[in-house]
Amino acid sequence: MSDKPVRITTKVQKRKTHSNSPSAQSTSATTHAHQTTELIRKRHLIKRVNYANTVTTVVLPLIAIAYIFHNHQGIIPKNVTTLYFTCIYYNITMLCFTSGYHKYFAHNSFKINYSWLAKLFLIFGSSVGLGCAKWWAGLHRAHHHFVDDVEKDPYSIKRGFWFAHWGWVLWKPKNVAWFTEFIESEFSSDVDHEEEEDENGNGNGNGNGSGNGNGSGNDNENDKGNTFASHDDEHRDLLIWQEKTYLVWFAITTFIIPVFVTMFVCNDTAINGVIYPGILRMFLCQQSMLTPESICHTKRIQVTIPSQPFNDTNSSIDSQNPLISFLTYGQSQHNYHHEFPHDYRTHNSHFTYDPTKWFLVALDKLNLITNLSCTPTNLIIQLQIQQQQRYLNRIKSQLNWGTPISKLPKITPRDFKRIVNSPQNADRIYIVIQNIIHDITPFMDQHPGGVALLKASHGKDATKAFYGGVYGHSTAAQNLLATMRIGVLDDGNEEEVWRRVAREEGESGERRAAAAAVSGQYRTAEAA
Repeated sequence: MSDKPVRITTKVQKRKTHSNSPSAQSTSATTHAHQTTELIRKRHLIKRVNYANTVTTVVLPLIAIAYIFHNHQGIIPKNVTTLYFTCIYYNITMLCFTSGYHKYFAHNSFKINYSWLAKLFLIFGSSVGLGCAKWWAGLHRAHHHFVDDVEKDPYSIKRGFWFAHWGWVLWKPKNVAWFTEFIESEFSSDVDHEEEEDENGNGNGNGNGSGNGNGSGNDNENDKGNTFASHDDEHRDLLIWQEKTYLVWFAITTFIIPVFVTMFVCNDTAINGVIYPGILRMFLCQQSMLTPESICHTKRIQVTIPSQPFNDTNSSIDSQNPLISFLTYGQSQHNYHHEFPHDYRTHNSHFTYDPTKWFLVALDKLNLITNLSCTPTNLIIQLQIQQQQRYLNRIKSQLNWGTPISKLPKITPRDFKRIVNSPQNADRIYIVIQNIIHDITPFMDQHPGGVALLKASHGKDATKAFYGGVYGHSTAAQNLLATMRIGVLDDGNEEEVWRRVAREEGESGERRAAAAAVSGQYRTAEAA
């Protein structure tokens, strides 16, 4: 009986000793630190949730789909008039978004003659549910400025397909302060005044004269900039106004207008107005705008028939699949768009499906907009040729073209004669063509003219014989001969040799240098 308390006390002491050991304390501290870090990360992630966008892009569509399945309704409304209205309203809201949010506010692709048109773009663009124009256009400019940059591209494809498609909408950027500053700098009126003072040189381009919207020569100069400063103060105020009233216009264009038209024009129920031309139409608009930033930045999806005819240094692609063009509302030619973002078209082809282009042309004919930006055909063709040349150079670099002439050793005639007469080289055949020494031993058994003909030229200049004196060799034969170069005959006549060096190496070198210089200065061909 007396031993039991001692035994218990000993166990307690051992446990205490074990719990107070340095290794246990270290493990406990590490676990606590990990739990704290994980808790901070989760709190930070929750703070970054964009609740407004989450409601418009996830919650409302899920509610609509749940209602449809619960009531055994179809995705397409039974009322034909409601279906027609949904299709028409989809195109109206998409055109307002692509023309207003995208081409006008993000890329300055044209000028608007009447402020009410800008208001319509902003009001019905709100119904897409992707936020206010200032924030969306600002992020889109950042995407073009810093494409594929993991930190500065708001929907970089390098962060994953689903992030580029949807994640950036649901979560605010990690460096939200940087993006806020970037957007404010893009849309700041102070930038406009500073640029006008620099261009005029006399400081007359102050705030008193920049907002009259009179289309003066100074305004045309400012149009060339890639900032929101090119717009007048009235349109800038409209952006701020829409930012403050965005939720109101979203509710009106997504719920009130669809319900009103569905009930009193289509003779359908109010709930069908909310579901079909309201929420489901909004969801389709969102996917049409989000798809280009995911699918059209992914080369591995071969079903899109991807190509990069203008630039392959970033992830943007042109999709040749007509279905992708339809799903993206004509925005599938993304490689073109990233090189020429200021262009009001998505491609220079007349046969490209591009509703926004047709809509803007119609507005231009009606004199509602002016100064449609159109990339010169010459610049487009130049870029296509340069990209094709880069592709050819890449393939060319993988082939054996022989040692470049400029890297061959110089061999004097005396040394060459010694090499030819050396007993060690008795079984080899050396010939000179255009002052370049070739060891054609590996090919002598395959030569159509036979070994005897080659041995007759051993150690001699066979230029005339090679280029038509005996037989005019093909380009393929010349390429094969180039792989057998071993040196340059240094006989004092270097003019022909260096002419070949310039022809074979000089042009490609100049192109590489020019391309490197351009890529270092400009983000896009349009900027160049």
